[in-house]
Amino acid sequence: MRKAAIELCVTPGAVSQQVKLLEDTVGVALLRRKGRSIELTDAGQVLRPALSQAFQMMELTVNTIARRSWHKTLKLFLLPTLTERWLMPRLIRFHEAHPEIDIQIMTSFRPIHFEDDDVDVASFIGEEPPAGLDGIRLFDDEFLPVCRPGLLRKEGTFMPHDLANETLLYSMRRMDDWQRWLECAGVGDLQPKGRLSFGNSSLAIQAAVDGLGIAIVQRAYVAELLRTGTLVAPFDLTARTDSGYYLVWSGRRNSSPAFKAFFEWVVNEIENMKLDGLNRLDGPLDAPEDRIGMSVQ
Repeated sequence: MRKAAIELCVTPGAVSQQVKLLEDTVGVALLRRKGRSIELTDAGQVLRPALSQAFQMMELTVNTIARRSWHKTLKLFLLPTLTERWLMPRLIRFHEAHPEIDIQIMTSFRPIHFEDDDVDVASFIGEEPPAGLDGIRLFDDEFLPVCRPGLLRKEGTFMPHDLANETLLYSMRRMDDWQRWLECAGVGDLQPKGRLSFGNSSLAIQAAVDGLGIAIVQRAYVAELLRTGTLVAPFDLTARTDSGYYLVWSGRRNSSPAFKAFFEWVVNEIENMKLDGLNRLDGPLDAPEDRIGMSVQ
């Protein structure tokens, strides 16, 4: 009675009352007490398999309906900046093409465990997808300095060593990026006038837009801002690692129509990025007149 009450989220007394009502309906006892335990009567033994079969059929039918609903739902578990700066500006195109698909987006920095988490697609940074998972590479790990137009002095040529007079903006998730870039530029020992650090790259990008300093950020995240002139890249030098940004998934979660539609859409978006030159080191960043001097190859 106690276990049945727990499963049904009611009190043991409520279960006993329902059993009594059922016994009144059939006109015979279905349970008998034997000491501190309960056992089925002969009538209960006859009724049990028929009711069990009926309950199993109801459960199967409910699960079938639930799976149909699941096939129209896509659960994404992504890095916050990847969501805000890469996915969200593009998501309208997917939604317009597939308005019937319910998209659920969660953001976090923690690793995903497909065995335990109810997720279809997650993000990952590395040289290749983790063992046991499938994945697709969205873009390379390339980063460069960006700032608001007019932040830096225009007279003369602005060189990497001039960054010593500026405030550098950091993402606390990628504190080494500025040092990597400065070493590539030949000024690895540079000490800037000031530093501001933020919880993720998206906040650092916004700080650059607001004119707080010069941010070092992933190229793919600021491509549109550079194109529109909201931000400028003062140097031609782009640093990179061997890693890339991936979407990954378990092979057991890639059979739904929602997943297949999303995968095809992502492939198309990656192709559009290639056409725009956004996944190549030598692709366009911003208009030539937005440059402030230096050219480092």
